[in-house]
Amino acid sequence: MRRGFKTQCESIATAVRAEIGLDTRSPLEARRLAVHLDIPVHPLSSLTSEDVQAAVDHVMVKDPSALSAMTIFPRWPLTHRVIIFNDGNSLARQNSDLAHELSHGLLLHEPTAAIINGCRLYDKAEEDEAAWLSGCLLIPRDAALLIAASHMNTAIAASEYGVSTRMITWRVNSTGAQRQVDASRSRQRSRGR
Repeated sequence: MRRGFKTQCESIATAVRAEIGLDTRSPLEARRLAVHLDIPVHPLSSLTSEDVQAAVDHVMVKDPSALSAMTIFPRWPLTHRVIIFNDGNSLARQNSDLAHELSHGLLLHEPTAAIINGCRLYDKAEEDEAAWLSGCLLIPRDAALLIAASHMNTAIAASEYGVSTRMITWRVNSTGAQRQVDASRSRQRSRGR
């Protein structure tokens, strides 16, 4: 990632959360952010056309990993985003998937074809950027510090923030929150001797 990008994401997350009345320690429901950004979100199960029903059933029942969420641009010019998400996944996964797709929008990633000649197109740099920003939106650094400092159980933190335990662990570790808390405790112990 480009230099300063991670810090920029924390700033974006702080600003966006403030716009919807949230501080940096409160849980964020991605659907609320979608409403604020005026980006419609639709569950995969709402696609009921006979033409797509077999594909929807396959993704929701047989292979949920085939599609988590996607952004489509149904009108020309390509400025209006719509997010389709797999409502067969857990609520925590849906929250993360929506935050990821919303992050593409916040980062102004340009629309591209998803599949060409039967092959999925994948811009790793943009996906990594959206993943980082979505983590900042869902678990800002202040929230990661709170979780680490309070010794909050990972499962309890995940439930409180509406994300997976994997997301909690990633953010507590990737933000350096756990290291900061451990170093602070170590200094306090050293002073107490």
